[in-house]
Amino acid sequence: MKNYDVIVIGAGIIGLSTAYRAQKAGAKVLVLDAGATAYEASSRATGYLSLRGETPAESPLAQEAERLWDGLDDELGYPTEWTQKGRIWAAMNERELDELKELYKTFSKTSIPFEFLDGDSMRKLIPCLSPDCLGGIWTNRSGHANPQRTSQAFAWAFTDLGGEIREYTPVLEILTEGGKVKGVRTPEGEIHCARIALCAAAHNTLLLKPLGIHFPLAPVRLEALVTTPMPPLFEQAFIGNGLSIRQTKRGNIHMNGGPYEWVDLEIGKEAAKPNTPIVRNILRRAIEAMPVLKGAQFLRSWAGIIDIAPDQMTTIHRFNNPEGLVTAACSGHGFGMAPSAGIAVAELLLEGKTRMPIDQLSLDRFKNTPPDWRERRNWQAGQYNT
Repeated sequence: MKNYDVIVIGAGIIGLSTAYRAQKAGAKVLVLDAGATAYEASSRATGYLSLRGETPAESPLAQEAERLWDGLDDELGYPTEWTQKGRIWAAMNERELDELKELYKTFSKTSIPFEFLDGDSMRKLIPCLSPDCLGGIWTNRSGHANPQRTSQAFAWAFTDLGGEIREYTPVLEILTEGGKVKGVRTPEGEIHCARIALCAAAHNTLLLKPLGIHFPLAPVRLEALVTTPMPPLFEQAFIGNGLSIRQTKRGNIHMNGGPYEWVDLEIGKEAAKPNTPIVRNILRRAIEAMPVLKGAQFLRSWAGIIDIAPDQMTTIHRFNNPEGLVTAACSGHGFGMAPSAGIAVAELLLEGKTRMPIDQLSLDRFKNTPPDWRERRNWQAGQYNT
């Protein structure tokens, strides 16, 4: 039987980033996933980096990620299609305009250069933007990348260093003994290891519950779609009309958005991810935001499950009991956070501390959150916006 220094549960972008950093640091790392590599939350990502102006506790970690994104292609040795041309939040009606003005007040408290622009200024940045756009927020920071290529880049870079990924190998239980991590149980048997990174998105809650640990996460299904390539239209990361929309290097228009559907998960089982009429709703709203998309050809659509915490913030936590366990989940914006979050988790596992700014992102902030938090808050599908 092989011996491993670290087991990473979850082959999504956070798990892969963690595995790469730990393997690069000299550890022998095994990644386990219930399905295919980067097939769940990472599969539905739009590919954005958000600098988290709306949640200042996360912003330092996001800005560390931005710094790392700029050199990630060279670091991994594979292309991510990282494009740093700024980010736009557009208001398509008076209600959205008022909401963005309130959001801008929060953004203005950060060190990030945000501007509030009128509709004409917005259309100078994105000429294909609808005349209905009344204004919005703009920053020349942030950016986007290709989720599939980036996940693949992390996976290839990890295996190039000698790391191992086992797909379709669900973790059924985290094993502990004497207050320390002992390993994991899979359908093929036990794998023993004294250090585990739990990066399984909403499945974190299910795997931690038998250990008496409450990690409040709500799993939600989001749908995404992509068109055939179009002429160059815009390079910014666009948020508007309830959608995230970006144009890829090949010219495809890649978008996702709600309404959304809360789902229930089971340990060791993949949640159903059917396509629904929501896809038509996404296309309609995309055309409303950018009328030029009326001529776009729909290529394919897919869905994935993401995790949402009560405060919609990243959580990275190192446990003292059981010792040797670190967990991470990013509330739907793990793609952009992956470069810095992976470093944080790997360092916490190998060194017991990290240089990444995660002081306010501990699981401890949920100590008083009851198990039925979602029901008490009446948090319904549609109240989370990408």
